[in-house]
Amino acid sequence: MTGRYIRTILVTMTLSYDEKIEMMRSLNWDYNVSPEDMLAVVEGRLENAGGFDQDRLFLRCLGRVPWHRIIALWGVDKVKELYTPKITRALFPRELRIQYDFALAILRREPVPPARWGDEHYKPLRDTVFSHRWYRT
Repeated sequence: MTGRYIRTILVTMTLSYDEKIEMMRSLNWDYNVSPEDMLAVVEGRLENAGGFDQDRLFLRCLGRVPWHRIIALWGVDKVKELYTPKITRALFPRELRIQYDFALAILRREPVPPARWGDEHYKPLRDTVFSHRWYRT
């Protein structure tokens, strides 16, 4: 896929108001904050809602919402602005951080590392795919 094709997909996806509210409900199931207030934080109409500021809400989205819906909710430019080293350090697990670093590098038109297939990449994958009985001595 070319960068132009990816950007077209990301820009054309839009969410209805009801879809945005439903997404906010899924993010705050453990907090007593109205989804409307959380959406106002996303849109920049409120500074914070129930302890959620834009950074904290964005971080919560990264951990719980599919990438294409994050882009549709926040917008490409806002995602590039909010994805800071502070957010990167707070992402868990490490694999999620690596995936978002790669995705944001593409959005920012930064060079991305080439695909590698070395021993450090092979061993973790091998252990998840193959049974250990094949590696007994």
